[in-house]
Amino acid sequence: MTLTNIDTDEITRRLGRDRLILNAAKTKLVPFTSIHRDDPKYLSWLRDYEVIKTLGLPEYLVKPASYKTIASYCDDLIHSPTNLFLAIYDNTDETFIGTIKAGHINWYSSTADIGIMIGDRTRWGKGLAKDGISILCQYLFESTKLRRLTAGAMSNNPAMCSIFDTLGFKQEGILRKQDRFENSYCDHIYFGCFANELRPVHIKKLA
Repeated sequence: MTLTNIDTDEITRRLGRDRLILNAAKTKLVPFTSIHRDDPKYLSWLRDYEVIKTLGLPEYLVKPASYKTIASYCDDLIHSPTNLFLAIYDNTDETFIGTIKAGHINWYSSTADIGIMIGDRTRWGKGLAKDGISILCQYLFESTKLRRLTAGAMSNNPAMCSIFDTLGFKQEGILRKQDRFENSYCDHIYFGCFANELRPVHIKKLA
């Protein structure tokens, strides 16, 4: 089945946008909406150098992102047939702390690329990113029936590289000195994972 043969209703059904709530041990993932887009802290995260410096968003590093730019970006993702854009909540206090995405979904090849941002720096180092990535990968493999997931990280972000390694992703390639970081360059590391390779944080059967 090609992408052009999948109608909007079928894509919505596969992604589960109209009903999706993914509850993990530490996090809850829900569809990203205009409420999250217009939350002042979301814009502040995308203007926080410490948050975005390893996200591969050079245009946001050059000058502060405007609301108009961010809103356009978010609206495209919210309605995209090839992206599943979710908000991350910390289960301890039901606080919106970041975003996670299954991007570049290729329905023909059954693949997607994983990306995450924990914007609330007070939540770093608590295992929330790993928890969120784990439950999303389980959902994509079990419920949307994708067969392969990929991800990438800058080599100067060892915490993110470690998360993907722990979850069963295999390092598949390195682009040497691909990413500019401040006054130098660093490698970009690519990861890939099949359903039988995933090592989820918690085994949880999804519908």
